[in-house]
Amino acid sequence: MTAVLHMLLLGIALGMLTPAHADEVPYVTTPTGVVDAMLSIAGVGAEDYLFDLGSGDGRIVIAAAKQFHARAVGIEFDGTLVAQSRESAAREGVSDRVTFLQQDIFASDFRDATVLTMYLLPEVNLDLRPRILFGMRPGTRVVSHDWDMGDWEPDDRRVIPTPEKAVWPLTESTVYLWIVPARVAGYWRGTLVGPDGEEPVVIEFAQRFQNATANVWLRRWTMAGSGSIQGNSVSLRLDRSSWKPGSAPLNFTLRVDQGRIEGEALEDRERFLLRAGRVVD
Repeated sequence: MTAVLHMLLLGIALGMLTPAHADEVPYVTTPTGVVDAMLSIAGVGAEDYLFDLGSGDGRIVIAAAKQFHARAVGIEFDGTLVAQSRESAAREGVSDRVTFLQQDIFASDFRDATVLTMYLLPEVNLDLRPRILFGMRPGTRVVSHDWDMGDWEPDDRRVIPTPEKAVWPLTESTVYLWIVPARVAGYWRGTLVGPDGEEPVVIEFAQRFQNATANVWLRRWTMAGSGSIQGNSVSLRLDRSSWKPGSAPLNFTLRVDQGRIEGEALEDRERFLLRAGRVVD
């Protein structure tokens, strides 16, 4: 995997980091313990299709295939490292499950990934962020070694002791996980079915990465709330005090799929079913 050399770390500390391109990201090996942690936090399995951006000597790609029987692709700018990775894959007996491509990561197509791994540079992560959020399927797991995604907060993170780390003087690594959220922002129209019958509703979602707020308009009342998005799943807590004073909030578990959102909430043995379709301008 690619990483940041000591001088670049000093540059970050001094606030002097200059923009980098994919071919300028230096190569430093990822410690074995960090490889294991990256695959573990992503929950890699045999059904996964992993892409590693800046795959270096191919160790993450090979480990995903050998340990978890996943299909995997490494994208690396350095042709020598690509050749080395192919040789290592053959030696480890996983050539039938892995592919190594000599490409610029910004010119590569990784939309089919179910897991995306990277060890790049902070500004490269930020340059990739729009492609990840808007070009990848909801539910895709994204893992980065040491560098975050700015104000897109991770869904999970782990700190791994790494006394053998090549970037002196650091002796630990941070592994970040994000799960690409479905895009729910905008207006939705549908129905709310509850103990009192069916009501037409209009829902307005505002979204910031995996966090959302919502206003739900009924005939006479409005419910407001907030929630979180993990892949295609939305957990939404709605305050219904203006509708039914003294009632507990409704906690919906919703699923987003192909322009539809639906799910239910159970409260005091009462079941509420919410279904809506996206309103297209």
